Amino acid sequence: MRQKKGRMILWQTRSEAGSKRQQRSGNNSRAQSSCWNKLFFHKIILPVLILTTAGCKSLTGGGVPGWVANPKSAYPESQYLATVGEGDTRRAAENAAAANLARIFEAHIESDERLLDQSRETGKSFERTTNFTADINILSTQTLYNIQHAEAWQDGKGRVYAVAYLNRRETAAIYRDKIDEQSTRVHFLLVQAEQADDLLKKYATLRAANRRAAEAKYLLRQLKVIHPRSVPGATPNYTENKIRKALAETAKQIRVQIEVKGDDNRRITTVLEDQVTRYGFVVGTPAVLEIVGNVSVDDTGQRTADLVFVRYTLALQVKEADGTTLISLNEKGREGHVSLSEARIRSFRTLETAIKSTGNTRLDAYFDTLIDPMPQ
Repeated sequence: MRQKKGRMILWQTRSEAGSKRQQRSGNNSRAQSSCWNKLFFHKIILPVLILTTAGCKSLTGGGVPGWVANPKSAYPESQYLATVGEGDTRRAAENAAAANLARIFEAHIESDERLLDQSRETGKSFERTTNFTADINILSTQTLYNIQHAEAWQDGKGRVYAVAYLNRRETAAIYRDKIDEQSTRVHFLLVQAEQADDLLKKYATLRAANRRAAEAKYLLRQLKVIHPRSVPGATPNYTENKIRKALAETAKQIRVQIEVKGDDNRRITTVLEDQVTRYGFVVGTPAVLEIVGNVSVDDTGQRTADLVFVRYTLALQVKEADGTTLISLNEKGREGHVSLSEARIRSFRTLETAIKSTGNTRLDAYFDTLIDPMPQ
């Protein structure tokens, strides 16, 4: 008997390890489940599919199976995508086989939203904006549905070989369903954006639609590899460029004013301006949003034989024009270096990192709260 084992496969960027096993009993039964992680501005993780088991096969005995050198001999290319991996254990071999399978799909898809900054100063106002022209292929983690394992063989030296495969027809059906699900959500979000009377809500909704469209596009690219004949019927009927254009035009209406007390050299202000324009917003007035706060980096007076210490504090708030606080960021700590100036530089680097990570995450979460859930 052969063993078909369902695997939860999530290949992280620049890593080929990290699968989790989940087995369920049952004779010739099959179950499917999927897990969706929350979407953020720079990274998306697609759903995974878990399959069940049936049967068993020994690792040892006999000569070298034909599939070790040529998996297509056991898994015809017209019906399957199959690859072989090897390792010190069966689990390691299966991980390697799945990683090799993922490479067929360009396992690590990275994106960089190419933003063209423009600055303009006229009279009493200053504005900095961006041409929000990014190609939103923002999927930096590869996840494949329906990866299965059956064959495994161990050579005389203890090296284990395993096969990973996708059944083209079965997997295509799964992908078609998921693409249809994303397309339905995109259409719902576009209607909600059209009806929104609040600028921030409209932006958040279009942003969500843009991401859902990117997910559908990504799944469609995988489907093209798995079962090309299914692509025409699964292609969504909306236009991605129109969604991106609507998002960019809405974002440019959101002006942001920044005022950070104590930031004499504009280090924090510059970082904030960069982050604001990455959202497609305009830095200028009259403001829809305001970022206000203060920063300080002070000598503690503490010294060691080779280090000088400073204490830093940062308090930021993002507010609506009426003064309503949307998110807050507070950071404080201590840094040390061989000189006071170097310790200050290190402190600002720490604060810049906090703004780019924690600050963006909280702003993303706020925009997510503005999106209406789709009726079940």
